[in-house]
Amino acid sequence: MNVFVIPSWYPTQHRPHSGIFVREQAEALAQAYPGSNFAISTWGSHNPDLQLWAKDHVRNLAKVLRHRRGQTSETKLGPNLTEYYTPAFTWSRKILRGNIDTIIKANESHLKAFEAAAGPVDVLHAHTAYPAGWVAMHLSARYKVPYLITEHMGPFPFKDFLLRPGQLSPYLQKPLQHAAATVAVSPQQKETLQHWGIPHVQYIPNLTDESFFKPSPGHQKNSLPTTFFTLARLEEGKGIRYLIQAFKLFLAAHPQCRLRIGGGGSCREEYQALVEELAIADKVEWLGVLNRESALEAYRQCDVFVLPSLYENLPLVLLEATACGKPVIGTYCGGPASIINRNNGLLVEPGNVQELHHALLEIYSSYSQYDQEAIRNEFCSRYSRSVVCQQIMEAYHAAVKEHRTKV
Repeated sequence: MNVFVIPSWYPTQHRPHSGIFVREQAEALAQAYPGSNFAISTWGSHNPDLQLWAKDHVRNLAKVLRHRRGQTSETKLGPNLTEYYTPAFTWSRKILRGNIDTIIKANESHLKAFEAAAGPVDVLHAHTAYPAGWVAMHLSARYKVPYLITEHMGPFPFKDFLLRPGQLSPYLQKPLQHAAATVAVSPQQKETLQHWGIPHVQYIPNLTDESFFKPSPGHQKNSLPTTFFTLARLEEGKGIRYLIQAFKLFLAAHPQCRLRIGGGGSCREEYQALVEELAIADKVEWLGVLNRESALEAYRQCDVFVLPSLYENLPLVLLEATACGKPVIGTYCGGPASIINRNNGLLVEPGNVQELHHALLEIYSSYSQYDQEAIRNEFCSRYSRSVVCQQIMEAYHAAVKEHRTKV
């Protein structure tokens, strides 16, 4: 089978974590199915050098002058996995449709190159309805190939994709309606998509590399938790301020504990000022943006992982933490409720400092009940590469089979 993957977000030098789950999923599929071929088609959608903003004329001009046309590159990520890249500018959809026609042309050139190397494409896999799903819809019509959309948008839909209350923009509605299947990454998101009348919705979770994210060899669990860890973008939607406030209350009972915060973002200085104001600076460590290896080390060094988000689909950090055998605290904000249960952690209402405080106290007092091996085993049975890759490949085959019956 030849699979052509189109991501709406993809890692760049400036944003190495943007859409990294797309590349990791494609790599896992390529390794699990060496008899199939996979391509990833990119155009720099999240590269700031290719984003033109309406009121930033001077910088926009500089970006255009620096840009050189035809810089198509082809990179082998594995024996049966190729990454194609042709830079294309992105701007507001209100002006010339945001350059989507040029983006479609770039993806079409990649598809032709992939077919020249591997043979006809069997299925297109878009990640998020716009822009990737829109691109896939047009390529599907031209080349008579079925496409799937994995929808990562959360909360769905983003406000700029609503024409009015209850009406989706055609940029979302059309690709989702015409897809052979739409994949939701959490049960909660599946319900949301079905509420919007999206057909053929199925749930397939994100995957995490269990061979990389795993407990330290020979690690002995502490008798009591003293190190709490969170890893997130430092933006309002991640709820870090509520964790800081709850941890201040928690320290009154357990002053020996500490909180480690990983990640960067626009709210970092504000949160650091809050920590100073609450007089807990000596109990909070700021780790900054973490690469994969540093994140693994931080998971292994912590006793409890906390994600206090106001909304999430299926957060990879919770999967990575449970892959390392750590108990977790999350919120009833979407996807976390499908990951967390009484065997691996606690759930609280988002934005509720008192509930989060009580959860910290409860997980501290009941820490001995959480079994590292059991937490990891449950993760592997639901979110490991082999489990999720099989579900995705089955979805590909179903899409191809249905398409052939219609032709």
